[in-house]
Amino acid sequence: MYICICKGITEKMLLDQIRPSHNSQEQILKNLGIGDSCGSCVVDAVKKILENQNNLDSKTKKSDS
Repeated sequence: MYICICKGITEKMLLDQIRPSHNSQEQILKNLGIGDSCGSCVVDAVKKILENQNNLDSKTKKSDS
């Protein structure tokens, strides 16, 4: 699914930015160029980032136990 039509950014491209490192939301958006054009994708992109960061944090905490 496309997150940003203007830049052709897919959900997979967004998720790939989240998984390997703990970049901030702002850094992920900047790396992909999300919000540089019309900006209508930013809310959905941030929502997706937060959901996935929370999922990763939950998995990390479970594996630490």
